[in-house]
Amino acid sequence: MLTHFEVTGFKNLVDVKVDFGPFTCVVGPNAAGKSNLLNAIEFLSLLSCNSFHDACVQVRPTAQQQVDVASLLSADVLTGAASLSLAAEMILPPHAEDEFGQTVAPSCGRVRYEVEIVARRDTTVPGGLRLRLAGERLYALDGAEGDLHFPEAASYQRFIDCRPPDSDGCYLDYQQSDGKSVVIVHRETNGRTRQVLADGAQRTVLSAVASAEYPTILAARTEMASWRFLALEPSAMRAPDDLMERRPIAASGAHVPAALYRQDLAAGRNGAVLRRVCDAVAPLIDVRNLTITEDPVRQALELRAQVGNSPELPARALSDGTLRLLTLAAIGAAADYSGMLFLEEPENGVHPAKIADLCDLLRALSTPTGDNLRQVVVNTHSPFLFQCADDDDVLCAVGRSKQHGPGARPGAVDFRPLPDTWRARIPHGGLEPVLRDAVEDYLNGPRGAIG
Repeated sequence: MLTHFEVTGFKNLVDVKVDFGPFTCVVGPNAAGKSNLLNAIEFLSLLSCNSFHDACVQVRPTAQQQVDVASLLSADVLTGAASLSLAAEMILPPHAEDEFGQTVAPSCGRVRYEVEIVARRDTTVPGGLRLRLAGERLYALDGAEGDLHFPEAASYQRFIDCRPPDSDGCYLDYQQSDGKSVVIVHRETNGRTRQVLADGAQRTVLSAVASAEYPTILAARTEMASWRFLALEPSAMRAPDDLMERRPIAASGAHVPAALYRQDLAAGRNGAVLRRVCDAVAPLIDVRNLTITEDPVRQALELRAQVGNSPELPARALSDGTLRLLTLAAIGAAADYSGMLFLEEPENGVHPAKIADLCDLLRALSTPTGDNLRQVVVNTHSPFLFQCADDDDVLCAVGRSKQHGPGARPGAVDFRPLPDTWRARIPHGGLEPVLRDAVEDYLNGPRGAIG
């Protein structure tokens, strides 16, 4: 679970610090920087398993072309005047599994991960830009710095208290040694202390050494890799699955039939999982029956639904809005689903009168199940979704000017809370709250700016 995020040097994000609870609704005008915040978190997630370049090109790629690396970085990072810095504070999953199926437990419950990247012009590489590691740390959070502030914090504290950090609590540390930059990978359990040369490194050390030998590093990578950025595509949601499909529901919405089929099979084919999906969307859509049919000839699985009094229809005949809601409910119905979901403008395709029910569905997706922590972050400029969100759930994207040289550089953004909320009371917050009425007035009829 991501509880705190910091970034500077990514697009228009400069000295941005954001605290997250189980459910967060980011509101603000178009082009303010709401998506940039999600993209920065996505970039950090991708760094857990990819090189710097590969992580860049996977941030919001299109079917026609990949993302230009330079478009993700601020002007100061591109000129070498500053570095791209990211930090995340996380509650770790209680167990992590390596690629060989070995399961281990991290040695602490909550950590802070920091990474710093510099950009250098290099005409020998495509795009003429090379990214290099300039700093990396992973360490346990304890005492006051490990406090959780959101209202539901007491029920999450058990995930931290059950694994107090060891005496050192440092797992990755960037240092200078004999004139060279190295990352010290500290020993855990039966592991060994290592020194990894960081000069010229084109990926994080965390992404390269995470294994059962270093349980806390592996758990941190597992957590970051679990941050999913949904971009639901009608064609993917309508497609049938192969009978042997084992992948989880994808960010595009693919593999819902196979995921529900596996869960139903594990429950003894009693239909309980499918009924939970129907119940979850009942306030939004009158789905009276949901089935997964097997096609023995094509060895395929197909989702079928009866909506209202109409006959049962295959997924390819259902509306985009119906498929979006069924996909969200299917994700929530999975008992083993954990991690963070990011959705942009989830209200699309939903009638305004049903937005409150949509908000309830999204909140349900953020409720822990057993040892699995869940979290949801949405961004929106819908006045209806904003009205349904609790004050404690809201962050407002507000533009600001950043002092730079003799003048002010416009275009940066802050994410500010509403008054008298838990974020407004955090000592290190430092951002003036935004009145709810001001945000609502802007969303209903924008004149000028929020704040």
